Amino acid sequence: MRPAGWLPTLTLLLALLPAAAPAFSPLLEPEPAAPTRAARFDAVLQKVIGPESMDASTSDYAAWLEQLRVLLPPGDRTREVQFRSVYCTSPRWKDPQQGLAYSDEALKAAQAVGDLASQGRALFCRTNFVQTLRGTRQAITDADRMVALLEHSSEQQLLGEALMLRGSLLSDVGEQARALLDFQRARAAFRAAGIHREVNALLVQIATAYRRMGDFAQAEVYFQRDLARARAAGDWEQQLLDLTQLGYLYEESDQLPKARQAFEDALALALRHEDRLSVAGARLGLASALIAQGEFDAALTALSQARAAFAAEGFAGNDGLLLLVTGQAYAGKGEHRVALAHYQLALPKIEQDGNLRYLALLYQARAASEEALGQLALALADYKRYAELQSKMRLEQSRLLEYEYEIRRRDFENRRLQAEAQSRQLQLNLLQRERRWQSLALLLGALLLGVLAVLAWRQWQRARQLRTLAMTDPLTGTASRLAIEKILDAALADAHRHARPLSVLLLDLDHFKEINDGHGHAAGDTVLRLVTQAWQTQLRDDDRLGRLGGEEFAVVCPGATEAQAEVIANRLLDATRHLDLSAIDPGLRITTSIGISQAQHDDSRERLLRRADVALYQAKQDGRDRSIRASAVAP
Repeated sequence: MRPAGWLPTLTLLLALLPAAAPAFSPLLEPEPAAPTRAARFDAVLQKVIGPESMDASTSDYAAWLEQLRVLLPPGDRTREVQFRSVYCTSPRWKDPQQGLAYSDEALKAAQAVGDLASQGRALFCRTNFVQTLRGTRQAITDADRMVALLEHSSEQQLLGEALMLRGSLLSDVGEQARALLDFQRARAAFRAAGIHREVNALLVQIATAYRRMGDFAQAEVYFQRDLARARAAGDWEQQLLDLTQLGYLYEESDQLPKARQAFEDALALALRHEDRLSVAGARLGLASALIAQGEFDAALTALSQARAAFAAEGFAGNDGLLLLVTGQAYAGKGEHRVALAHYQLALPKIEQDGNLRYLALLYQARAASEEALGQLALALADYKRYAELQSKMRLEQSRLLEYEYEIRRRDFENRRLQAEAQSRQLQLNLLQRERRWQSLALLLGALLLGVLAVLAWRQWQRARQLRTLAMTDPLTGTASRLAIEKILDAALADAHRHARPLSVLLLDLDHFKEINDGHGHAAGDTVLRLVTQAWQTQLRDDDRLGRLGGEEFAVVCPGATEAQAEVIANRLLDATRHLDLSAIDPGLRITTSIGISQAQHDDSRERLLRRADVALYQAKQDGRDRSIRASAVAP
């Protein structure tokens, strides 16, 4: 029977069908469903709370929040809780009281459903509003709650943000060592969250802490690097922040033309983008630089414009600083009574905020105006307050050295444990894979352990070197601040235990800045080395000399009464006067002022140094090139 004529054609079509299937599949498959409203909400939320948010501009972040508001599915309680916890960061909250109330409602809603991450974000908002309304010290309490809530959770990025916020608050009030420790923990949390790049906002906070501690060179490197990055990215808001911080850095390091230029650049940028709060902040910084350059009327004009702009925006967070800087401008004009009135208004605002740096500046400025008006008792009392705060903030540098040493030690220990764990795992895998390679695996393990031993020895050597560096001043070879404070603590304990006398000398070279300015910093360094060498020859065997910073030194005199310490001080005064500085300048001479204090039976290190510091101040006031006993200074 002949086959039907259509059968060969059908057979050919069936044979070709598998090869043609890919071409027809788009026509046969259904179109994918469009993302639901909830899915789009989740996608935008991930931008707001995920790694992308860390470097987002303010405008982009605000736009994401508004997208969330539009996309929020009606009646979806879970997503509403998430939305509230991030919407409290919106720039729409001009009234901080309303923002705080919204944050508290968001926190209660998150607690009701057990959403830990949303609780943390609501606390983040609350902390910022509390700082504006009640001061930085109170805000730190809320930041502590946030860190405690998150530190044992899986929300590592949010923990990093919480630690970064708390660190910035601690830095604001002068606790730089604790701040830097939080910043280090924040960096570790970000890496645990999978963010292995450096977070720019964190680097800027670290730089700010270094600036406030006086490590200007390190801080400038961070700020200049971030400023270049922000310019390349077109991030004008970050440029504003970096320029403002550079302005304060240059002012504090006496680079006044650079400070003024940085603030003027920040002001021009803020005006270009019509950011009124940033304009006000730049004018405030510029006023401070103008005061440092002696342009007091121009500074008052800038301050008046800044005050009006802050008031128009309803922002009161800088009221204390505005009053302080205004007082400094009037003091510069010689209007000290007007200056004192401004300082009096600034004091409760700065005290409420808890900013020790600004409080110290206020006491120093007020003491200068009181002295100019002949109110010497008030001036001395304010200077004592200033000296006490300065002493407290100097302790932060000692703590920082200890913290950095501990961080390095822990980091080495963690790396050692990780290396050992990797070594053990490698050995186990080799043994399980091929028993015949057991001998080779053991050999590899021995080699690895040998490498680890070498690494451990090198790290131990490095740790010893770091400790030696921390205990020795690299310029003069005398004891460092940390070392001399430890020596003093031990001497105090011995004096209390055996009822032995103990005295301390605080020395400050007179007019040392003029040597740096007139002959250069290299000559100043030479003077410091020569003068400490001369002093060492005049000290007893048990006396210990240490450098506190700059041209300030301390001598611990175990077994010496105040009268005996005065004899030592007179030898140091004489050695300083007769120091041969002809290699620098045949006509160059140097003197020093000395404060002497004897330990009392219940003295702490801080009280003993504070009395010596007040005596040193009195020696300066009495004409320099002399020593003053603390017992001779009116309390």
